[in-house]
This record gives sequence, C-alpha cells and structure tokens, in this order.
Amino acid sequence: MGKTEIRLCAIERSSKTVKTFNIQWLIPFLIACTIIVHVGDAQMKAERSYPSIFQAWNGIENRSDTDELHRLAQHDLAFAHPYPLLKIAWNISEEQPYAGLAITLSPSQFNTARQRKQQLLSLNPNLLLLVEIRCRDAKYVSRQNEADVENWWEVGYFPPDSPYWLKDNNGKPVVGWGEDTNGNGKIDENDKVLSYLIDFTNPEMQNLMVKQAVALNASGLFDGIMLDWWNEDYATSPVNVDDWSATILTPEAELAARLAILRKIREQVDDDFLILVNANMRQIPKSAPHVNGLFMECYKQEYDKGYNLNQILQMEKTLLWAEQHLREPRINCLEGWRVVTDYMGDLNTRVAERNSPENLQWMRMITALGLTHSDGYVLFGDDNAIPVPDHLHNWYDFWDADLGQPIQGKAIQYQDVAGLFIREFDNGWVVYNRSSATRTVTFDAPVIGVDRGKQHSRYEVPNFDGEIFLKTATD
Repeated sequence: MGKTEIRLCAIERSSKTVKTFNIQWLIPFLIACTIIVHVGDAQMKAERSYPSIFQAWNGIENRSDTDELHRLAQHDLAFAHPYPLLKIAWNISEEQPYAGLAITLSPSQFNTARQRKQQLLSLNPNLLLLVEIRCRDAKYVSRQNEADVENWWEVGYFPPDSPYWLKDNNGKPVVGWGEDTNGNGKIDENDKVLSYLIDFTNPEMQNLMVKQAVALNASGLFDGIMLDWWNEDYATSPVNVDDWSATILTPEAELAARLAILRKIREQVDDDFLILVNANMRQIPKSAPHVNGLFMECYKQEYDKGYNLNQILQMEKTLLWAEQHLREPRINCLEGWRVVTDYMGDLNTRVAERNSPENLQWMRMITALGLTHSDGYVLFGDDNAIPVPDHLHNWYDFWDADLGQPIQGKAIQYQDVAGLFIREFDNGWVVYNRSSATRTVTFDAPVIGVDRGKQHSRYEVPNFDGEIFLKTATD
C-alpha cells in the first residue's frame, strides 16, 4: 500500500523533554513537615505527565544501578500485596498465621509504611498504590505440609480445612493457577508455585474481602484495591487448572458473587477509593458503576509470537469502552506482552530479549496505542507463560519522554487512513500505526523523534509501531 503524509504544526514547548526524579531536596522537607499528599484527587492526577507507566506486582529488572525504592517510584501506578509496596503486612501471628483471615494491617509496621510512602511521593507525587485482595485463587498448603514449613508464616492463605476453598466432586481443593517452575510446559501439582481456587460465592468469604478493603481505606496508606480474574462472560473455576471443559461454579453464580463483592465494598469505603479489576480484553458493563479501571492484561496464546490484528483491534475497542463507561476517576491500565525466544532464559537473557528490535517495536506500539486511545497507564512486560514471576519488565528510555497532558481527543484518525492515529499533547504528538503499511508524518517545523533521537520535520512510522514526537522551542 502507499504511504499517507500528515502535516502537523510544531509549536513552542518548554525546554523540559525528559521526566526526572531530581528533587531529592524535597525528601527531608516532606518528612520533617509530615505532609500528607492525597494522590487520588483530581488536581494531582491532572499534573502527571505522559507516558504514564504502571507496575503489575513485579518490577523493573534492567536498572540494577537504581535502588528498589526509585525503581518503584518511576511508575505512576502500582499494585501488589501491601508488603512489597509499603513494607507493611496483614496482621498475622504465630497464633493466627493465615493472611486471608487477617482484617487489619500490622500495627507495628505503620510508621515504616508512612515513612516509605512519603519517600515514594517525594520522588513521584502522582504515584497511586493499590493492594490486591485475593478473590479467585490463593496459596494452599495441606495440613501435612504445614508441619514441614520452615517459618510459621509460610502457610497457605486460609487454613487447609477452611470452607473458603473451592472443592471438586471428591471434596479436594483444585489448582486454579500456577507457574511452570519445572519448565515442562504445563502447570500441575509438581510445580512449586501453585494457587488453589477460592469459593468467592461464600458470603462469609466476601465479608472478609470487604473488611480488608475497609482496613486499607481507613489506613490512609493506599489509594485502592485490585481484584484479579474479573469476568462477566464465563466461569473461571475449571475442574482442573488444565481442564476447562467444565467448571465447578456456574457463570451465573460467579457473576452474582462478583457483583455482590463490588456492591458491599463500595457501600463501606470512601467515594474516591479506587477499584481496579483484571478483565483482560473483555468489557464488564454490569461491574462498570463500581469499577474505576480495567487492568487489561492482554493475553496471547503463543509466547514466541506477537499480537495479531484482531487482538490489537480488541485492545482498542475495550480500552475505548473503559474510558467512556467506568466510574470516575478512571485508571485504565493496558499491558502488552513481549515475544519470548528463550523459554528458560535467566535474568541477563530476559533483559536482552526485551531490548530486541522486535520487542522494542511492540513496546512502542503498545505505548502509542495506550496514549492515543486513553488517559490511562501502559506497561510492556514478559509473557506470563515463562517460568518466572509474571509482569517483570525493563524500563525503556522511550517512557522518559515528557509529553505533558493530552490536548486532543482519543482515537482520532487522520486523512481517512484506517488504523493510523495521532494525538497531540502539551509537548508533542503520539503516532500509532496499525494501518498495514508504513506511513509518513510531516510537521511544519522540526520535531524530535524520541526513538530515533533526531530532529526532523518528516518521519516514517512502520506498521505495528508507534513514535513520540516532541515539540522544539522556536524563536
């Protein structure tokens, strides 16, 4: 196909072109004054500059010269369990070691958590911290294996005989998720990292979730919660982790339980308490009034291949829907997965593969898709198939560009070119191309292509790619 040329006006911008965290002088001031920053309010969110990157459970692997605190603070949103975020755990003890039964945070760790939060906000005032509350599956340890754990806190999420575990027809708990730790290409009971299904239709189990959400809201430490495996289309309780031919719960029972959980939580938390759910690339209209954002964990079937056009179109469709229909403030999070070559690759291999030309192109495309189709957050990480913790990622220089705020609408198509999108921000433009051909973009004045690092007025953007163009100062 031919190339389309688009001419845009490059206007004056500020001299700042790269986001930094060079504000260390603020740390002692903030700590000394014990300033509490409410990052959830609209004013604070309006100040954040794009691209906005999020962290899903696990963090950056390629910045070994940067400490863990600074790596976390590079993101504008992060969700995980409370301890990795703020070094505060659920209030468990040797007498009650089960995190799933805990409904308060550890009181002895509050001061540490407050100090860490102040440090994080001094590095990035826009950072939102969300805690995952287990809903669909969790760690299970049998009564026999409990006797062999080295430390008392290494037990399961619930007691092994708890009614909160979902059982099969034989009364046994069911593996619902796992990591292929032995590298044999499948998940089974021989793997070391396994989660078993939870019966979230149990009203008492739901009430535990609500109490945890209330405790997080009351703590003043966290901005909201994240709920995994959210689905309104089908049941997520397979008879076995690798057998989805039937489910233990019906789709109707699961949906009713999910909606009940949302309603119960919303009734007892503040209006600005955020709820993020992992619906992958699906829409969730019944949950929408209660949910602030989708975690769009964009699954693909083959770990050694990229996305196809149909999958990309579904990303666009769901992301735009979520931007229009979910509860405000919206915090939609789009994650794409990289192409994996070495299934068992070590740290150095993973870091190198993420920087391959193919994966860099996918990273730019996912980032540009998110920027042109939402006011949310993006991430490009590992494919979940590989036997390491999910969502590990590199930090890319591409993400350091300082676009400022969007000043143009979403999903705007130019010159009748299907699949070619451009969006203007305070400090530049984002181009996203899935039009099946390379396209040429022309500006009235030179702009800086962030990926290329050069200043020109005319650029070519390949198919399934994206680019950020920063405005330059004019006389």
